[in-house]
Amino acid sequence: MNAVKQQMRAPLRVLHLEDNSWDAELIREELQRCKVPCSVAQVWTEKEFDAALRQRQFDIILSDSQLPSFETLKALTCTREVCPGVPFVFVSGTASPTMKANAFFRGATDFIQKDELPKLVSLVNRLFAVGNVPVTLPEIGMPVFVQCAGFSCLGYLDRGGVWRDFARSRKLPAVIDWCEL
Repeated sequence: MNAVKQQMRAPLRVLHLEDNSWDAELIREELQRCKVPCSVAQVWTEKEFDAALRQRQFDIILSDSQLPSFETLKALTCTREVCPGVPFVFVSGTASPTMKANAFFRGATDFIQKDELPKLVSLVNRLFAVGNVPVTLPEIGMPVFVQCAGFSCLGYLDRGGVWRDFARSRKLPAVIDWCEL
């Protein structure tokens, strides 16, 4: 949709801290389905994570919020110490409000539910636009063409940063992309 995104970009280097290979594959497939070129390295132990993190060759880190043998908030803290500029995004099936608050307090970039993967794609597109120029949002209240998971419509961004249907002002679910009319 956005001309900037249609240009070729280098594959995104993703470090994925996830113990469930089905979930890891789901996330990888969603990124590929939405044409986000990426190379994903999946790890699930503290030792593997530390070794990968020390290489410092990743553009973004995705992490489940709960692993049986590794505290993921510790992974976030290590990331902030070793690679402070690398976005760290929790992609989780379940998490308590306390867990989310602690994650943001420690420097998480975002916290996305596994059943809302289009939000991950949207976040990645905003963080890694061609030439590291951030994708700008539309002017507040101006109608734009919005692509959501499963449908497209006219929409607008309200003052609170919420995408809304232009005809009914209802909140739009999972906005993936937008373009001007």
